[in-house]
Amino acid sequence: MKNSVELKQERAGFITEANEMLELCKNETRDFTAEEQVSYDGKMSKIDELKKSIEMIERQEKLNAEIASKVVAPVSNEPKEVRDFSFFKAVNDFTNGKLDGIEREMHEEAVNEARSAGRSINGLGIPSFMLESRANVTQAGSAIAPTNVLGFADAMREASVFDKVGANILTGLSANTTIPVAGASSVEWEGEVELTPTRLASYVNISKQLLLQNGAAAEQAIIRDLGRATAQKMDAAIFSTAGVSGAPDSLGELATSTFTESAFSNLASIMLDFVSAEQTLAEAGGLEGNLAYVASPNLMAQLKQSAQVAAVNVGMQGALVNGYPTYFTNGCTKVAGTSGDFFFGDFSKLYMGMFGGLDIMVDPYSVAVNGQTRLVLNQYMDWGVSDGAGFVKATSLVA
Repeated sequence: MKNSVELKQERAGFITEANEMLELCKNETRDFTAEEQVSYDGKMSKIDELKKSIEMIERQEKLNAEIASKVVAPVSNEPKEVRDFSFFKAVNDFTNGKLDGIEREMHEEAVNEARSAGRSINGLGIPSFMLESRANVTQAGSAIAPTNVLGFADAMREASVFDKVGANILTGLSANTTIPVAGASSVEWEGEVELTPTRLASYVNISKQLLLQNGAAAEQAIIRDLGRATAQKMDAAIFSTAGVSGAPDSLGELATSTFTESAFSNLASIMLDFVSAEQTLAEAGGLEGNLAYVASPNLMAQLKQSAQVAAVNVGMQGALVNGYPTYFTNGCTKVAGTSGDFFFGDFSKLYMGMFGGLDIMVDPYSVAVNGQTRLVLNQYMDWGVSDGAGFVKATSLVA
């Protein structure tokens, strides 16, 4: 049986086909033929059936996840020494100048990794292979001294839009990376995506008492905060219309397809802009691949109400607009009460490069008066697109 994601994709396909049939009749100013009516009714019936199946599968998947979370000691293929790594212990030892054990080994691994990329580690180093999530194995039900809880990359992706839309994420890069791009209509090299490391910094303050307790849940919470802070900063730089100082080029600078947006019309013009974006991409021969919308949140109400007014299965249904996945992020540029920006395109053409591991500066002084230690996370990354014409950028008026 298919999983919930596959079923949602199948349902989205039927919604798109039904919408195309309606649009065809609308453009030709006619009703369905008898054969078309049967086909349309069949699609609508399938859409309803898939909705019920999705709800059932999602419920079972949730139950399966609950069962899996109760497993005391999940199997791990990692060496025991790596699983014994404790982030809090590493921070405490580094602060006191006595880093030892597996924490010292991982720091030295990060230093060597950085050296091979022509960089240096100025704080506590975490090698790139430890950035993915690990099994959180508790001991006799205790949250003290966890075996391994690192997962900066997963924590980052949970909160990020760039990952949800399906960008190509390349981790563990050690030097400038060039990605050749093949032509669509002939086998020729059109250009290359150049990825060069750019530093992004984020920080979190931790109470010194919490550091001494070294609990699994506390470590995970700190890692999630660091990951989410980084993800939000990346989304803001990627989906901005204008460039962000010090960051790689934004998608607004890289995307080259545009159209003339509609004058504001309540419950109508923003949906028209989204349809025009699809047409623009289709005319450029790019209406295929991992297509999705990424939009400013101030467009959401108009999109949802447009679907209700239409009273048919077009417009915005759940997380889909015209059958395409739609994500909202404050990273998209907006002007309160005036406009909101959005992008539509094939996000498999967006490449994200993560260079090496993490460099974490442990600062016990800046917020010492509050009984806290500040951790400053430095991550090196870059992004680019293989084809700017594969993305449409637009600014929709909201009033």
